Amino acid sequence: MATNNKIQAAVQQSKPEAKAQQSVNTMLNGILDGEKMRRRFDELLGKRTPQFLSSLVSMINDNQDLQAAFYANSMSVIKSALQAASYDLPIDPSLGYAYIVPYKNKGKPTATFIIGYKGMVQLCLRTGAYKCVPDAVDVREGELESYNRLTGEAVFNWIEDEDEREELPIIGYAGYFQLKNGAEKTIFMTVKQIKKHEQKNRKGEYMGKGWRENFDAMARKTVIRRLCSKYALMSIEYQNGADKDTMNLATALAAQDYPDDMVEIPVDEETGEVVEQAALPEAYGEELPDFLKEGEADAVYA
Repeated sequence: MATNNKIQAAVQQSKPEAKAQQSVNTMLNGILDGEKMRRRFDELLGKRTPQFLSSLVSMINDNQDLQAAFYANSMSVIKSALQAASYDLPIDPSLGYAYIVPYKNKGKPTATFIIGYKGMVQLCLRTGAYKCVPDAVDVREGELESYNRLTGEAVFNWIEDEDEREELPIIGYAGYFQLKNGAEKTIFMTVKQIKKHEQKNRKGEYMGKGWRENFDAMARKTVIRRLCSKYALMSIEYQNGADKDTMNLATALAAQDYPDDMVEIPVDEETGEVVEQAALPEAYGEELPDFLKEGEADAVYA
């Protein structure tokens, strides 16, 4: 029986995936200890550190492109994970909170950190300042009465009969949030604008799988990301809803005077999109492809 176990263990070790996992584990532990980064993860995550790092190893092993980035530029992966830890967001791509995105920079595999739309909403929730958290809905033909492009003020006449509503074509998507102090924001994008946005930021020549199979979900994500990245109030820290500081945070949006501890997500002033290049360590000086600059991680992993 003991001999059989030894043979089975030897076979397992000979498998490529077993070797890869051992290599990733060894490299990760060596870097964390050598660069004293394990202490930083412990400071950010505490008892959750082992689980977080285990998820990181599994994610690297399950994604060949990320594995290539880890071998070629391991620090880009680890620092991306450290950024996710600093936001206290899970990195499992299936959850949609945060992504460690592999890509090639001048032919060299590397990685960067991108916040997903769920992660943005989570950072909004942590402020405790919202009466209605950022969300998006489809708008059917006849439901949009007016929309002011400058102020963002919109008037909708929602059709209450769901069966009747389902028969009408979708003309666009609206995003909205409201703070406890009464400040609110609405944005609206037509279907044509969203399709143009997707075409501009797609990874290849054709529409990505996520967009092809579930355009509605991807369109809502796009609107929420645009709403949050340009207008929303976000915080890394969890706030008490009854805390005095909460209302100070809520007031900050209207005053355009954000506290120093707020999350600053770089935004393109013309498009309102997240500029993810600024999230990279300055020492890298790497140029991201356009689809990553525009923050389309959801499309990459859809």
